Amino acid sequence: MSDISIHGCPAPKNITLVQRLQPLVGRTVTVFQPGFPELTKTTGKLSNVTPLSFTVGRTEVVIKTSFFIVLNERVKTEKPFDVTATAEDIGELRGKLIFVGRDFVEFVQLPGPIVPTLFPLNLFTEVTCERENEE
Repeated sequence: MSDISIHGCPAPKNITLVQRLQPLVGRTVTVFQPGFPELTKTTGKLSNVTPLSFTVGRTEVVIKTSFFIVLNERVKTEKPFDVTATAEDIGELRGKLIFVGRDFVEFVQLPGPIVPTLFPLNLFTEVTCERENEE
């Protein structure tokens, strides 16, 4: 996956975004996508997860676009890495790393509730990890 831009993060786990989403089908999630004048926020039940897209409520999201998903569950563990995730037309998110997958990063956004954010790694995104307390 040469089009993925990720820097300084630990080795990825052997799990894809689609595999991460499959067990969440039927649960309520929130997806954020580019919109004007601000981000479009859709909250609803996750369904119809395929290799190319997934559905939240009535909104179909194409996996190879700019978006991120916030889950409605508590975080179990975090790694000692700060994450900066940037998406085209969305901007920059910061947080604490949970883990890196093959084509996504899972982290807790800061400031905010202690819930996971799933951030795709694709042509429209870039992720940088730094060990905590490094400047």
